[in-house]
Amino acid sequence: MGGRARLVPYLVLLLPFDLLVVLGFTIAGFIGFVGRGLRPATPRKRPDNSVVAGCGPRSATILDNGSTDGSVDFVQRYFPEVRVLALDRNYGFGGGNNRGVAEVRTEIVVFLNNDMVVDRTFLKPLLDGFSDRSIFAVTSQIFLSDPSRRREETGKTRARFDRGFFYFWHDEIHAEDEAAAVIPVFWAGGGSCALDRRKYEEIGGFDGLYAPFYMEDTDLSYQAWKRGWKCVMAPSSRVIHKHRATSRAKFGNRFVDNTIRRNQYLFTWKNVTDLDMVLDHFLRLPRIQGRLMLQTDPLFEIQAFFRAFQQLPRALWRRHRAIQHSVITDRDVLARTS
Repeated sequence: MGGRARLVPYLVLLLPFDLLVVLGFTIAGFIGFVGRGLRPATPRKRPDNSVVAGCGPRSATILDNGSTDGSVDFVQRYFPEVRVLALDRNYGFGGGNNRGVAEVRTEIVVFLNNDMVVDRTFLKPLLDGFSDRSIFAVTSQIFLSDPSRRREETGKTRARFDRGFFYFWHDEIHAEDEAAAVIPVFWAGGGSCALDRRKYEEIGGFDGLYAPFYMEDTDLSYQAWKRGWKCVMAPSSRVIHKHRATSRAKFGNRFVDNTIRRNQYLFTWKNVTDLDMVLDHFLRLPRIQGRLMLQTDPLFEIQAFFRAFQQLPRALWRRHRAIQHSVITDRDVLARTS
């Protein structure tokens, strides 16, 4: 009890802002458009490179997101067959990828982060997945570069809405998964997946609401599911990920983790339209915050909530635009990806 009692002042501090979140939804008329709009979907040695080997001339594009380490010169020197799109500054994960997609005209776009190492056969299973016209994205099975670490990333993504809040994770790969051509996933990992470009542009690409990073791919995939499209994993497409090697080195663990927590709130506020789930979130918000404070620390959770609260108007506006295209409910998405 003592541990919970010490949280009371922090929860009292947050309570007026919790009520403002509810008020914001009310002003935006969320009750009026919950469920509305459902309609039919409309100087180094040149390295060995499996990505370039699997692509035709100039069909692979390197997006340089404002680097200063000579990466552009290196690629142009050793891989003249690759097109380089060099941005004037770093636009973050979503902004950089959106600019890259705007420059290509292929039907399928494959995203591959700079901290991924691919198997030579990784590309074909991704492309084969689009034999189903309802597919939005096909993602790879992921292994970590350090095999001794717990495999916290697999590509088999899952989510649950539990006591008013969304939680996300990567599930274990089973023998029957390995034997399948594709399996449904909650989101396609933005660091190693193939997307239908036209569907991507219909949604509007990665949402800058989550900048500078994390959960843009989760949000994009969820929007696709709610439009009646599918996200799947191709287990035979394999990549190795140097997990968060770039973001944590640059920004630090606490900032990265705090941004992920902030984006959990924003994901819920933007995307959840099921009335019971929305009310569950509002009624349990103080308990959610208290539970999370016990897992981390009060100042961490307060900072994450206020960072999300500052983005509430943008989240509500995105929500209003997205709901017009929804044909699948939140509960249906969870059922289809569990």
